[in-house]
Amino acid sequence: MNRTREMVESSLLVAMAVVLFLASYVLPVVGMAFALICPAPLVVLGLRHSLARAVLGVFVASFLVSALTGVTGGIFFLLGFGMLGVGLGFFARRFNSSVEILLYGVLVSLAGKLLLMVLLAKITGINPLGLDSGEVNSVMDNVLSVYQRLGMSPEALSTAEEQIRSTLSLLPYVFPALLIMASALDSFLSYVVSRVVMKRIGKGMLPPVPALSYWRFPKNIFWALLVAILLSLASSIENVPEIIPRIGMNLRILVMILFYLQGLAVAWAYMCHKGAPKVLRYIGAVLTLFLPLLTQLVLLLGIIDMWFDLRSRMRR
Repeated sequence: MNRTREMVESSLLVAMAVVLFLASYVLPVVGMAFALICPAPLVVLGLRHSLARAVLGVFVASFLVSALTGVTGGIFFLLGFGMLGVGLGFFARRFNSSVEILLYGVLVSLAGKLLLMVLLAKITGINPLGLDSGEVNSVMDNVLSVYQRLGMSPEALSTAEEQIRSTLSLLPYVFPALLIMASALDSFLSYVVSRVVMKRIGKGMLPPVPALSYWRFPKNIFWALLVAILLSLASSIENVPEIIPRIGMNLRILVMILFYLQGLAVAWAYMCHKGAPKVLRYIGAVLTLFLPLLTQLVLLLGIIDMWFDLRSRMRR
């Protein structure tokens, strides 16, 4: 009876992972959010039962995705999300710290995505690090047509076109940073969702993620920013390989994100200290993403907190 229940539960978890992944095909925008959390059922499978069953579940899910979307879709699921699900379940069995589990999960996710890029480049012949003019024009036409239907004026359309072209031209240069950010995001989301599920079903438990107000990064990150700036300035020197300033650009993006997160943690701690409602805190956090002035202030706050520990002073 127990074996039958385990088989049914395993099948349901595998089916859930497949459905969440396929949602990205059916729902173009919202579906991507479902795709990011599709490793969560595999994490639960590994924790509820065994690592071997989680590995088997990944291959079964990849086969089902291949049958429904093609071999490329199956490979995308296996390397892009399946590896992460098994990896998080494996590390959750070995470590008692959510930070350690998440860090290793990011590495597994990044390795899977890099391998996926190599395989897709071999299979399709498309270089994910570059966009040809046809792809750029296709993206431009789709975005501008949406803006036009919204009633945007010709002058505003021209300005938007320049901004979009500038952004697309930067993508190949900042792609490594974006890949690391995507790996961190899907690892974090999968972990949080898996913990909620495990808590609800009451069997097994994942360590809690530290509250945002306690997030802190080492001071050495500031020196990484200086290194990134120096590498970026190397572009003005003759005979310097092009990859050097690219490394500097990507390193600077990642460091600035860490500064932003630490500054946001300080702002969140301050709002908690003042007893601000949770809704107001979330609204404030969202505004820091979309208002450039607030973004810069939060970045500066993160740098100051690294050196002067503003939150310890606040708690006194």
